[in-house]
Amino acid sequence: MTFDARKISVPNSPFEFIGLDGQTYAIPNINTLSGAQAKRLRENDESVLAEICDADTFDAIDAMTVGVQAELSKAWVAHGQGTGKAGSPSRGTSSPRRRRR
Repeated sequence: MTFDARKISVPNSPFEFIGLDGQTYAIPNINTLSGAQAKRLRENDESVLAEICDADTFDAIDAMTVGVQAELSKAWVAHGQGTGKAGSPSRGTSSPRRRRR
């Protein structure tokens, strides 16, 4: 079987967030980044955001503290994975099991 990249469908809806100023902004879905952009982003090249965001969105992200930016990044990645949950744990979310006696 031959892999055909043209037939792959991944979530691509924009990621919306509310900035510290209370305004709503949108970042293109992380799945729409090129391989080169994704590599640069993993290498902490912030110029990728300047390329993909409009100026107001970039400024809103730039106004955030590093900790808030980190949480925004987690939520952006989770959105791209289609989970809709930012930084949600993969374990421990189910109800506790009862012990058999």
